[in-house]
Amino acid sequence: MLQSEYAFGADARSGGALERYSSVADIAGSGDLGFTAGPWSYTADRSRDDGHFLAIWKCDEDCRWRVEFDGRVVHSRPESAEPPLSFEHASASEIAPPSSDLIADDPVKRAIGDFQSTAQDDGFSAGLRTYGRNDGFTLYTDGELPMARARADRYLAKRPIVTAWKQDTQGRSADSTLAYSVGEFTDGRARSVHSYAQIWQYDPKVANWGLRILFIGQAAPPSKKS
Repeated sequence: MLQSEYAFGADARSGGALERYSSVADIAGSGDLGFTAGPWSYTADRSRDDGHFLAIWKCDEDCRWRVEFDGRVVHSRPESAEPPLSFEHASASEIAPPSSDLIADDPVKRAIGDFQSTAQDDGFSAGLRTYGRNDGFTLYTDGELPMARARADRYLAKRPIVTAWKQDTQGRSADSTLAYSVGEFTDGRARSVHSYAQIWQYDPKVANWGLRILFIGQAAPPSKKS
């Protein structure tokens, strides 16, 4: 099962301290793929940096959890702290899995590809309006506190980024209720490279997959751990 992702450490070279904990998490019904996200802060001397992290976890054949992606964004210090997520009664998602016929058509891969094509042609906001989940969606990006669907749509509408995508890795849970895509995209306007992570979740109400998490960072994502 996913850990609570609470960490507190010190940097011996600078005397700084890093603290982070999960405030959001989910796991597939098959129990082999999940994610954690939450705030982090780094304090050194009299300075402090704040932001949010996103970690994607996958359980291997030996029942060991491994990190597929671990990224962070930086933003201003929030006015109030998010409450830590309680894992005392945590369990796998109870979302009903899609039918085998639906999975056979590989709609997850198609949804990811369609979203990226829409974002490239018409901007992120257009992609979010079509593929973003109405419930539970969160955008993490540098310089901004986490955004739910409505605010994220307004934010992205003012930033019609034209992008070229380079996927590093993609995966899904055994029951296909949770999937992810990790890689880089190029800002067509500024020609700068950003890292991205997308988490997709199946919604049985519409028998389709929606974008649950969109993470946009400034640097290339770390290499996948084996």
